[in-house]
Amino acid sequence: MNGVTLLVYMLAFAIGCMTLALAVVYCIQSPHTWTKYFIICHASLLGCMMFLALQLISSLFLSGQTSVVIGYVIEGIIIADITFLTVFIPYFTTWVIAQPWRNPYRLLFFCLGGIYLACGVLNVIFEIKILSDITILLFVFVVGFCLIVMLKNINSIEDKRARATCFATIIVSATMLPAIMLALFFPAIKPLMYGIYFLAFSITIMTFLFMEFTGRSREMLQAKKELTLADLEPYHITEREFGVIQLISKGLTNKEIASELNISANTVNNHVANIFSKAKVRSRIDLLNLLKQPW
Repeated sequence: MNGVTLLVYMLAFAIGCMTLALAVVYCIQSPHTWTKYFIICHASLLGCMMFLALQLISSLFLSGQTSVVIGYVIEGIIIADITFLTVFIPYFTTWVIAQPWRNPYRLLFFCLGGIYLACGVLNVIFEIKILSDITILLFVFVVGFCLIVMLKNINSIEDKRARATCFATIIVSATMLPAIMLALFFPAIKPLMYGIYFLAFSITIMTFLFMEFTGRSREMLQAKKELTLADLEPYHITEREFGVIQLISKGLTNKEIASELNISANTVNNHVANIFSKAKVRSRIDLLNLLKQPW
């Protein structure tokens, strides 16, 4: 079990690092407030994964007093980190759904954070199972409450991709919370469930970020600079020929171009022949393919 758990932690940490890196790039390109808060939240979760992995490694490969001291230090850091998340996750949720953090909820989650901290510290000192169970229940309650609030207000999220990702996160979390609850009855699986949950969460967010970057690439291609006469200067295209090219790109026939420019069809044919010769193409399709290049 320890070997499998460590493998999950390593995979979750690697995926989490990639997700965090993508989130930082996304934040630089779109410096919204919620992206900064997400980076803080994800970095805290990533820190939990790292210290859980270190705790497991120390228990496997170290022995004696050194292992005990390192275990206490790491467990203390993990408790402090999760205490922070107990307060921060609800705060972040309100930013995602664009609703201010109202005072009753603020007081509630600060109190829950204090209870988690106290139970976590006492559990480290006295190793009482009921205190460990309370910390699990508190974590599940906080995440579950935030998921319900997010689901209830999901339509307030304007961005479609962000809304779809939030919905996917809700599904992933709702699926994983019962599994984490099993740790109440099978404490040995608790570390593994934490790793699997973070892995699923990171993959969901990474998918969203890839969708965002792909969408932006498409928007950039659609918004590429419009073709100008200066772009065709290497082909020595005249202003009149450029007007013909613009109408060709719109799909007009030679007769329609003649009617549009109020010139004869023979004149249009001559212009088209000159354009083909200068651009060194043999057909309209070849010309249109030439015009598609990024100018």
